[in-house]
Amino acid sequence: MKIALVTGSAGLIGSESVRFFCNRGGSVVGIDNNMRQISFYC
Repeated sequence: MKIALVTGSAGLIGSESVRFFCNRGGSVVGIDNNMRQISFYC
């Protein structure tokens, strides 16, 4: 089993990377600090 670790998985490039690896049958671990929430939901 292949596992991909994607940092910044909630961002634009990170989320597309997660989708890319999932579509190829891999397991994905996504890590993000969700700092965008502070900018958009204050």
